Amino acid sequence: MCEKVIRYSSLIFILVVCIRCGNSTVEIKKERIFKEYAVALDSILKTPEGIVHGLELGASAGEVKAAEAVHPAEVDEGYSYYERKVDSLTSYSIAFTFVKDTLDEIELQVNCKNPDLGADLLNDIKTYYQQKYTAPVMDKGIYVYNCFDSRKRSFTISLTDNSGINNTVINILIYREK
Repeated sequence: MCEKVIRYSSLIFILVVCIRCGNSTVEIKKERIFKEYAVALDSILKTPEGIVHGLELGASAGEVKAAEAVHPAEVDEGYSYYERKVDSLTSYSIAFTFVKDTLDEIELQVNCKNPDLGADLLNDIKTYYQQKYTAPVMDKGIYVYNCFDSRKRSFTISLTDNSGINNTVINILIYREK
C-alpha cells in the first residue's frame, strides 16, 4: 500500500513537472527599430528606409506586396488596403494607390483608444518626419512636410490630427504634387 502511494505520488510529481515545463513561455525580446520613439512606431513605420514600411512613391505593386507580406483586407485594380493591430489600444490601416502599377499615393490612419498614448504617438511621428525630412508648415491645421526621396524626387506628407476626447486618430497622406 505504501509502495503504491509513493509510486502514484512520484508519477503525479513527474506529470506536474512535465506540464509546467511544457507550458512555459519564452519571451523573445525583439530589437527596437525606433528606440527614441513610441514602441508603436516600430509596427507602424516598420523601418527607417523609405517613407513608410520601407517604401517610396514610385515603387512597383510587387514591391508593395513584398513589403506588406500579408493579404490585403481590400484589393482592387490600382488599390490595396491593409488593416493592422499594433496592440490592444492601437491599430492602423494603410492604403496604397497605384497608377500604371506604380505607387502613386499612401494613406495611413492610426487609431489609438488612449488619448495620452495617442498624443505621444502623434508627437513622435511629427518629430520623426521633421528629423528625417524637414520642418512642417502648418496649413489650416494640417502639418505639411515638403520632402525629397532617395532619388531626389519631391513629395508631400500631410499629417492631420483628427482626435476626439476619448481617442486619437492620426491621418497621414503621402503624395506627389501633380
